[in-house]
Amino acid sequence: MDTLIDFVLTTIASASVSALLLLALGWLLRTWIGERFKASVKHEYDDRLENLKAELRQEGDANLAELTSEIDRQADKLRIASASFSEVQKVIIVRKIEAVEALWLAVLEGRRLMPSSIVASDVLTKSELKNAYSSVLGPELRSIEFGIITKFFANVEDHRPFLGEVIWAQFAGFHGMLGRIIYLFREGKRKPEKLIWYEDENIHRMIGALLGESLLGEFKTLSHSRIQWLNGQFDRQLFKTLDQLLSGREFGEAALRHAESTLATVSRAAPSL
Repeated sequence: MDTLIDFVLTTIASASVSALLLLALGWLLRTWIGERFKASVKHEYDDRLENLKAELRQEGDANLAELTSEIDRQADKLRIASASFSEVQKVIIVRKIEAVEALWLAVLEGRRLMPSSIVASDVLTKSELKNAYSSVLGPELRSIEFGIITKFFANVEDHRPFLGEVIWAQFAGFHGMLGRIIYLFREGKRKPEKLIWYEDENIHRMIGALLGESLLGEFKTLSHSRIQWLNGQFDRQLFKTLDQLLSGREFGEAALRHAESTLATVSRAAPSL
């Protein structure tokens, strides 16, 4: 009986050990398989990641090369455009300087051509001016040629595109006014009241258009040296606009409209020249 019990206990113990061994073996097998699986997945993941990185590097390098090439192409275009623009600007600047030089020479020539008898009359009183033809100024006043007016403009109009309408209006308007003064002195031979040119309505309109109403009011208060005063005002105005032209600053719409108005005023006075 004791022997049977020992056998049973031995068998049970052996079975328990076998079961434990099987459980341990199963756990080890699952762990090994899991580690192999994870290692396999990690290896595949690493391979794919490296491949993806390589593809991205290649794509990035290609995009970078394309972008660099495009930047170089645009830079070349800008360099060519800049060079062309610079050359055009150089030519325009030279033409503007030539135009300004021609304009100023015409201004000086106009003052030289202005009959000295008219310039000298600038100091006469109103009564003296009415009798200018019977004074020492008479002979020279009678010899004034009306065609002298066209000489005031010289070849300045050839440079008009490079001077612009604002400066052209100043020049043309002022010299148109000088032309009317000469006309009034010629008419004064028959009508002495015409010699009082500074009271002429057309002269007033021209001064108002060229210099503004404020300076027109100042002009009306002068008692002598009116031509000298007009020359001085014209010079100051002209130098301002010439400086703006040569500095490359654009004239605004208001200045262009004023230039158009000035030329229209001069044109309306022209039939009386």
